Amino acid sequence: MACLLCVAIGTAVLDDYDAFIDAPGERAIAALVWDYVRGRNETLLRDDDAFHMFAEFRLLGTVVNVLLLGAERLLGLQDSRSVYLLRHGLTHLLFLAGGLGGYALAFRLYR
Repeated sequence: MACLLCVAIGTAVLDDYDAFIDAPGERAIAALVWDYVRGRNETLLRDDDAFHMFAEFRLLGTVVNVLLLGAERLLGLQDSRSVYLLRHGLTHLLFLAGGLGGYALAFRLYR
């Protein structure tokens, strides 16, 4: 019940979100990794600045951002407002899934 309430609140306030300051940088790095994985661009390996930007965001954050970019491209979103609303919504769902997983783990360990 609490999880459904969190989903409802997150959905209700989704329009109030704005892009945070490092969102364009994270999205640019995700695009570089996306193109590299698909074999379209090797800038990530040749450009020192791109490699250091990638290294700063660590692996897990980059994986999440690449998955968000994949969802964005799968849905064919073009305008920045829709892109960032999708990213915020999916990140909120990922947060809730992590919280639910943490609850399940604690419940299993400490019944």
